[in-house]
Amino acid sequence: MRSLARCRSTQRGTTLLEALIAFGVLSLGILTIGRVQTHLRLGSDIARQRSEAVRLGQEELETLRAYSVIAASAGARSYAEIDSRTITIAAATGYATNTQYRLTRDVQASAMLDAKQIAIDVAWADRSGADQHVRLSSWIAGSDPLYAAALAIAPGSKPLKGAFGRATAIPVSAKNLGDGRSALKRLGAPTTAIVFDNSNGFVTQTCSGLDPGTATADLTLAALTSCDTVLAYLLSGTVRFSLATPPDPAQAHDTPLPTALNAASSGGSYAIAPSCTDEPLKTVAYSSNGVAHLDAVPIGATPASLGLASWVDSGDRYIGYQCLIYPLANGQWSGDTTLVPTGWAVGTTAPALRICRYASDLDGSGAIDANAEHPAHYSGLSTSLGNQNFLVVTGSQSCPTGSLSQSNTGSGSVYANFSTVQHQP
Repeated sequence: MRSLARCRSTQRGTTLLEALIAFGVLSLGILTIGRVQTHLRLGSDIARQRSEAVRLGQEELETLRAYSVIAASAGARSYAEIDSRTITIAAATGYATNTQYRLTRDVQASAMLDAKQIAIDVAWADRSGADQHVRLSSWIAGSDPLYAAALAIAPGSKPLKGAFGRATAIPVSAKNLGDGRSALKRLGAPTTAIVFDNSNGFVTQTCSGLDPGTATADLTLAALTSCDTVLAYLLSGTVRFSLATPPDPAQAHDTPLPTALNAASSGGSYAIAPSCTDEPLKTVAYSSNGVAHLDAVPIGATPASLGLASWVDSGDRYIGYQCLIYPLANGQWSGDTTLVPTGWAVGTTAPALRICRYASDLDGSGAIDANAEHPAHYSGLSTSLGNQNFLVVTGSQSCPTGSLSQSNTGSGSVYANFSTVQHQP
C-alpha cells in the first residue's frame, strides 16, 4: 500500500503538462494559419492591384490612340499633343481604389518612322509597403484618322510585305536569320555582310571577318560576331552593257568593262559618307539536291569553285553594286550616284561610251522625280531602294527607250519597262 501511494504521488501534474503541450501545439497551428491567411490576402490584393494597373495602362494607350487630328487643335485630341507626363490615380481623384497609382508616360518620337514609341509605367505600394509596378510598351502611328477606312484595303501597286514576309526593300537573296533580321554578303567584299531589320528594310549592322567562302545562304547568327551597329539604307542595282548598234535595253548582256559606282551626299552635314561596293556577275542555272537554281555568281567562277558538278551558263553578264547610304538625323538622304570608268571614257561620240539609267515615270507626274523612279538626283530618300539600274551604250548612240511590253525571247512578252534616259555625261 505504501508503494502504491508513493507511485501516485510521483504522477501528479502529468495531465496538466499534457494539456499545456497540446495548447501550445494548437496555438502554434493557429498562428501559422493566421500567417498563411495574411499572405493569401496580400497575394490576392497584389493580384487585384496588378490587374487594375494593367487595365489603367491599357486604358491610357487606347486613349492616346483615339486622337482625331494630327496637328494640335483646340477642343480636339491630337497626335501632336501625345507627350510624356506623370499623373496620380487615387480615391481622392474620384477613382475607387484601395491604393494610390502613379502612372508615368514616356514618349519617344521616331526619326525614321512617322510614329511615336510609348512606354507606360504604372507603380504603386502594396499593403506591406513594398513597391510594385507594371510596364506596357507600344507604338502609335501618326496616320491621319481621315484615312482610317483605307487601312482595310491593300494598295494595288505594292504588296504590304515582300518575299518571305519581309519588307519589300530587302533583297530576295538575303538570308532570314529567324530573329526578325536578315543578312546579305556584300558584293565585291566577300569578308563582310550587312544585316537588315525585316520589318522596315533598314540596315542595322555591318559585319566583318567572315569566311570569304561562306555564301549568303549559309550565313548564321554564330558567324555574325564582329558587327557594328549602324542606321543605313541599301541602294542597289546593276550596270549592264549593250554595245550593239542600235543598243537593246532588254538584251544588255555584253561583258562589262571595269566600272565602279560612286554615291555622294548633298543637302546637309552627314556623319558618314556613302560606301559602295560592286562585282562583275553572270547568271547560271544548275541543280542541287534535286532543286533547280538560277543564281548570280562571280563572273570568273567555275562550277568546281562553288562545289558544283556543272551548270548551264545563260550568257548574261553585268555588274552588281550595293551602296550603304547613311542618312541625316531626320532619317533622310539626298545625293547623286555616278559611274566611274576604268580604262574607258564617258562621252557622246565613239569610241567613248554613254551612260544611261533605266528610269520611268511610275506615278504619272510627267517627270522622273520620285526616288523609286531612279531620278538623276535623289531627294529626301528615307528607305532602301533596289533596281536602280544603269545601261552603258556606245557614245554615238542615244539612250534607248522601251515599251511596257517587249518580247524578250521572241515567243512571249515580259512586263517590264526598258525605258532609259541619259545619265552621264
